Amino acid sequence: MRLLVLFEFDGTDYSGWQIQPRDNTVQGEIEKALERMCGRHIAVTGAGRTDAGVHAAFMPAHFDINPDELDRIENGLNTILPRDISCLSFERVVNEFHARFHAVSRSYEYHIGTGKHPLKSRYEYQPGVINLNTDAMRTAAELSLGHSNWRGFAREGGGNSTWDMSVLSTSVVENSRGWTLTITANRFLRGVVRIWSGTIFRIGTGRVSPETVKVILDTADKRLAGPSLPACGLTLTEVRYPHDI
Repeated sequence: MRLLVLFEFDGTDYSGWQIQPRDNTVQGEIEKALERMCGRHIAVTGAGRTDAGVHAAFMPAHFDINPDELDRIENGLNTILPRDISCLSFERVVNEFHARFHAVSRSYEYHIGTGKHPLKSRYEYQPGVINLNTDAMRTAAELSLGHSNWRGFAREGGGNSTWDMSVLSTSVVENSRGWTLTITANRFLRGVVRIWSGTIFRIGTGRVSPETVKVILDTADKRLAGPSLPACGLTLTEVRYPHDI
């Protein structure tokens, strides 16, 4: 039987989601916990691959188990997983369901804080900047909407057959604690959200205009993009699937 399981994790101490031979990863910790419970290897497939240090409030994953293993996994998985990884829910799905390939959109948030706050430093970028031009940042985010070539915002080496993404929604929200940048798209290329966030941040400082985003999308000129902001500020917040799955 196939389970769809939702995980939450603090990615600070992990080299990303995907298993790597000599590094500590979120997927690796989950598979080790399942093997400890069931006495055999159970492959876990996530909805995506988060980079080192990136967090997830909502990471769907699927794996296959025997029916007699369900109770022990539901009741015991969270007791074995490390404190920075949690299982939020279990749901039985059809055997054809795929956590990654059936996803129709993913949403990320990037948090930029004001000042220096040690208790928040694991979950936001703290550049020491007090004032950013929020209106300019919102204009730039709106210019990101639609179907475009995102190569100018992406890291190379992902083996992509296409550099296109369809951005469904964006937002820039300011409050007393700082700024939250949100972006939802049908897919994400390597490093896109952190480089896009770095570009929006640079626009907020007034160093470049909001129209820079449109120029990068039209020309794929990486030299115009902002820096890749630190992983600590990035969180995967939602993955959506078709209603009939």
